[in-house]
This record gives sequence, structure tokens and C-alpha cells, in this order.
Amino acid sequence: MPEIAELAGVRRPVVSVWRRRHPGFPAPIGGDAGRPLFDARQVVDWLVETRRAERGQIEADLRLYLLGYLGTKMPPKDLMAAATALICLRHLDDELLRPEECHDVITQLRRRAAEADPQDALLLSEIRALPSDAGWLASVVDELIEAAWGCRQAFERLLAVRGRLNVADLYVDAVTPELARLIAGLSGAREHAEEFGTVRVADPAARAGDLLVAVLGQLSEDSFPTFVGAESDPFLARIARRRLVVHGVPPHDIDIRCPGDPLVPTPADVLVTSLPYAPKEERPQENPLATVKELTDGLAPGQTAVVLGPADNLVGGLPPYRPAARTRNELLASGRVEAVIHLPGGLVPFRPGYQTALWVLRREEPSPWQGRVLLADVSDRALTDDVVETLIWDVVTWRRDGYEPKDHSRAIAVQVAVSSLTSSRVRLTARRPPAIREVAAKETIARVYDLESELQRIADPQAVPRPQVRSGLAVRESGSPPPTVAIGALVKARRLIMVKGARLKTGDVIPDGQHAVLGAPEVVGASPVGARTVDRAVLAEKYPRARLTEPGDVIVTVSPRFGVHVDHDGFSVVEFPARILRIPEQERQQLTPRVSPRS
Repeated sequence: MPEIAELAGVRRPVVSVWRRRHPGFPAPIGGDAGRPLFDARQVVDWLVETRRAERGQIEADLRLYLLGYLGTKMPPKDLMAAATALICLRHLDDELLRPEECHDVITQLRRRAAEADPQDALLLSEIRALPSDAGWLASVVDELIEAAWGCRQAFERLLAVRGRLNVADLYVDAVTPELARLIAGLSGAREHAEEFGTVRVADPAARAGDLLVAVLGQLSEDSFPTFVGAESDPFLARIARRRLVVHGVPPHDIDIRCPGDPLVPTPADVLVTSLPYAPKEERPQENPLATVKELTDGLAPGQTAVVLGPADNLVGGLPPYRPAARTRNELLASGRVEAVIHLPGGLVPFRPGYQTALWVLRREEPSPWQGRVLLADVSDRALTDDVVETLIWDVVTWRRDGYEPKDHSRAIAVQVAVSSLTSSRVRLTARRPPAIREVAAKETIARVYDLESELQRIADPQAVPRPQVRSGLAVRESGSPPPTVAIGALVKARRLIMVKGARLKTGDVIPDGQHAVLGAPEVVGASPVGARTVDRAVLAEKYPRARLTEPGDVIVTVSPRFGVHVDHDGFSVVEFPARILRIPEQERQQLTPRVSPRS
């Protein structure tokens, strides 16, 4: 039953409630009381008929469960290799893996594989290794491709459940999609491809190709990229090649080498990579920055490298006796370090305690900005899509071709002199400078007077007497700034109540229900309040823990951007990621709904 819960997107106890309360829930067809087995088709039909799932969304997931169950006949690693090879073969020759009229499926697949991959760079070995009774695998992969609406989508869905299929080589070093997208955006691959029509992308530690595919996702369809790399594990190297082919890259534009392959110099326009993981107790003796220096020395003018590694060595305060301290100072002094970003934890899911950082390196000669570097610290927040886009914009618009640092304000990153970072035990982190409300009043008033004079000159180009332009701004006597308190502190002190929003299914949100839905679209103004609603009965049955708003509740969201809405009427349903900030009755003399959004 845990699989049914995951398929429906609910918690495990909910399935038990369904079985107890709904007579139409499918009966077990096998197993025992501890682990009953159900007919997958009956479960899917029931979920769809009761509007608890959409068929188009769960059909592909169902095939993955079927693949995992039937795949117990094969070692997990062999199953993943065979399934991805079959998807790649289907992509290359665009034929069903198991046609209805075919009787000797495996022999036919081996013949097709030899024609599609005569050099055995992609899939020939994997398909030749299929046992003679593995025709079922071809059928399941065919169904997966049809349910996922294509080979590329099927391949990515398969890799998305790499942990469930228990292929450790694929998930121990995998990064989150948000981090992969950040690395790809910082690399400048899209800008290079737009200017030259092509881009050569390299990853000296390619693994399963997560970073290379993320870069490919940044490029337009009319660009012609090539991908090079190295990977010590032939299993991973072949999966990376197949993955790029399925994403539409011609095989002759892919060169991912394994140990023993002939080494050919392959200069790249863009380099993205992740440094090998080392346990924390071994990091003081390690010098991963030696690898970064080697990569940096190989950069040609205009080339970019983005390197992911341990925050201890990349941004931590290093004592002078550490091997990495001298190397880091040499890299900073070289002028090729463009940005250093301290990342939040949890971006390598298999190692949730592994704190990481990014270095963006770029060779610009001569550079008028040598001696300065961008620092950004987002270790205190989640790496959301909005944070990713902001970081990319901050770095790309700083000093790259076509941009001037003074022309663009930066929301997160801060420009810092390299000379202030090369002392021992200095951390490569910096917070944003104070906001304008904390700037000294005299300097602000002087600037406003300058603007008034300039406006007068512009408004009167012919020296005709006109009224003076005045802002009406006057100097206020200096006093203590208004007090501010963090929302988290108010919640901890129980002066505010925070309530999480409910995770509503798309099919449960309708235009003519009884309760208005207040989610991110309504809070940020992208959708009018009342356009999305939920039925009272559906809310009571499927979301028994969802709490309705009360008049005066403040609805807050930070994704896709920050937004605040005061619900004066109440009785609405708040949708995740939005949250409710509620002022207790005893605090309403000091806090009001109108004040809370402004603080």
C-alpha cells in the first residue's frame, strides 16, 4: 500500500482509510495481511473514477512500479542498463520494441541494436546481454514510453526514481534539479550558443550526465551543441551517452570517455563539473582546489567553468597550514574567479548534511575588473526557482560581455575586493549591504536636492520662468529607527500563529466551489481572488486537516516571488506554498493585519 499512496500523492494511512470507508476500493488479489497485493489497473481506475488522480499523470508512474516489481528477476544495475538501452534503441530506429507479429523478441532486438550501434558506444552490449526470456522487459518499456509521451520523458522518469530502483551508482552523487539548473545558467552556455550558433560543453566527471543535460535544457532548438567528458565508471558513461542521444544530440556530437579510451585534447567553451565527495574528517588534508586550479589554467579567453564542491574548502575560513589555503589565494589573485556562492544544505539528496558551494571561473583578458569578485550567500534559504534566476542574473550581468557592473543592481550578490579575502581564516561570504531605510539621512537629502536641480534644468531648456520643481522633502531630526521584529521570532514567542497551506490536487480546484482558494497566484496578483475555488464536500473528504482562514488573516508566499494578501472575509482555503499568519486575540492591541504585511 505504500506504493498506492505514492502513486496518489497522499500519506500511507490515507490508503487504509480509503479501504475502510469506500466499498468500491479494489480488493487484494494476493499477498498477505501485512503486505497485500492489488491489481494495478483496478487501483488506477478507482483513483481516476473518484477524481483522486488524473490518468495521464499516473500511467507512466504505474509502468515504473511494474518495471520495478518485474525487475526483481534481474540485478537492479542490469535492469537500469537494459531499460535505458531499450529506450535509446526505440529513439534511434523509431520502432516498437516488441511488435505484435514478432515471436523471437530478443533475437530481433539484438539485430536492431547491431544496426543502430555498430561501434557499441551506446547500447549494443546491454541488449546482447538480455536473457532469452526478457521479452517482458521490451513490452514494459514500450508501455512506459507511450504513457510518458516520448522516449526523452520516459528516460527522465526512469532516472527520477533511481533511488527506488536501488541503483546506488546513479544516486549517491546526484544533485537536485534546481542546483543543476543554477550551474547551467551560470555557465553562459546559452549566451555563447546564441552568439556563435554552437557551444562545446565539457564535464570531466560526467557521472550520469545530470549537469550536461541541464546545460542542454538551457539551449534553443536552433543551436548545435557538442558534449565532451570523462567518467571512470563505464556503466555511468554509457548511460550519459544514451541520455544525451535521447534528448536529441546526434551520437557524433557526444564524446564521453572511459578509462582506457584514447585521450584526445578536447577544449571546451563551457565546463561544468562537481568535485568528488570526501568525508568531513578527510577534507582538512584534501586539496580539491588543486583540481579547480588545473581547470582554470586551461581556460581560454571567454571560456567559463562552474565547479561544485565542499563548502569547507570553497568558502570556509581556511587556516594557513591547510593545503587548500594557498591554492585558494592563488586562484583569487589570478582574477579568474568571477563569483563564489555559498549554497544551502540538502542539494545532494543522498548526503543531506553535505554543505556545498559554487565557484564560477571565467577568463577575461584584459579585464578592468580584476581585483574584485562577487560573493553570494544563500545558505539560509531554500534554492527555489526564484533564487536560481536571481543568482544567474546577478552574476551574468556583472562583468560579462555587453554588461557593466554599474548598470545593474544585484539582489543577492555583493562585489568585494579580492585583497580583503586572502588573509587566513577569512570566509568567502558576504551579506547584502543595508537597505535604503538605514542609509544616513544627510546623504539621502543631499542626493534629492541634486535631483531637484537637475529636474529644474530639464524642465526649462529655454530659460523661460517656470515654477521650481520641489519634492517637499525635509530633514527630520535624527532619532531611533522604528523597531523591527522577525516573523520567526514572533511565531516562536506565540505572538503570531503560522499555518501551512494545503497541497491541493489540480483536479480539485474548480471555478464554482464554495471556498475560495488563496494560493501563490492570488497572493502575488497573477489571478483574481475567487477565480479558483474548492468544493466543500471535497475539502472535507480529501483534506480533513486543511484549515479555513479567519477574517483578518494575512496570507504570505515567497514563491514564485514575495507576496502578501489580507483576507478580510475569511473562510478561504490557503494553497501551498502560501501560508497563513494569524494574529491571536490577545495580541491585536499591538499587531494588526494592516501592519503585519509591512513589517
